[in-house]
Amino acid sequence: MKHFHKYLSFALALALCLGLAACGADSTAPSDDSTDDNSYDVPNSFEGLVKDSEQMADLYIYGGAWTGEDNGTLLVASSEEGDEVRFALYDADEEITASGFIQFVPEYDYDYFYNEHDGVAYRSWSDEVGALHVAELGTFTKVTGDAPGETIGDPNFAALAGSWYLDAEPDAPSILVFDKTGSWELMERPGGDGDPDMVDCGTVQPAPEDSEEMYLAVSSQFEDVAYEFTLLDQDTMRWGGEFNFYQKMA
Repeated sequence: MKHFHKYLSFALALALCLGLAACGADSTAPSDDSTDDNSYDVPNSFEGLVKDSEQMADLYIYGGAWTGEDNGTLLVASSEEGDEVRFALYDADEEITASGFIQFVPEYDYDYFYNEHDGVAYRSWSDEVGALHVAELGTFTKVTGDAPGETIGDPNFAALAGSWYLDAEPDAPSILVFDKTGSWELMERPGGDGDPDMVDCGTVQPAPEDSEEMYLAVSSQFEDVAYEFTLLDQDTMRWGGEFNFYQKMA
C-alpha cells in the first residue's frame, strides 16, 4: 500500500504538470516536510506575473529579515513609493541570487515571490511553526521584522556589510560603514570635501514596533541618539528622519 500511494502521487503530479505545460506553469509538489496543505494543486511557479499594487497591500507581514537553511538572508521591505513589497535573497557569500516583488494571486489564493532575474513567480506558504517556504528558493526563519509585534530573535547583518555613499556619489560628504556583526560608523568630510572623519558609531538593532523602518542604528558616542533606516534593495538604503538615500559601492 505504501508503494501504491507513492506511485499514485507521482502519477497525479505528472498529470498536473502535463496539464499546465501549455501555459508555462510548474506544479512540482512540495516536499513531505513542508507541511503545506496545497489542496487545490496550484502551481509552485509560473512565468509572467503582471504587477498589481492592489494585491500587495496586506503583505507587510513579510517585512524584515529572514535566515535561510543554507545561511542565506532574505530581506523584505516596502518600496520607497510604498506601492510594492520588495524582496532580495542573498546566499551565504552575500551574493544576490533573487530579487523582485511579492504579490497575492487571487486565481490561486497564494502569495507569490516574483523573481525579476528569471521572470518566474514562486509560491509561498507558512508552516505551523512559522517558517516561510518559497518554492525552489528555500525555507526561511524570521529573525527581525517591521510588522507590529514581529521584532524577534537576533538579526543577521551580513547584507548590511560594506560602505554606503550618500546619493551614490564616490566623493559623497557622508559615508556609512557596516560590518557583519552590526557595528557601524558614520563618516563625514569636513566642509563637504577632504578625507572623511568618523563622527559617530555604534551598533544596529531591530527598530521598535511602532517604527516604519527596519533597523535602528544606536549611537555609542552620543546619549539617546539613534538613526532609523531600511534596506530598500541589495544596495540602496533609506537612512534617518530626513530620508537620505545611501548606496553600497565597491
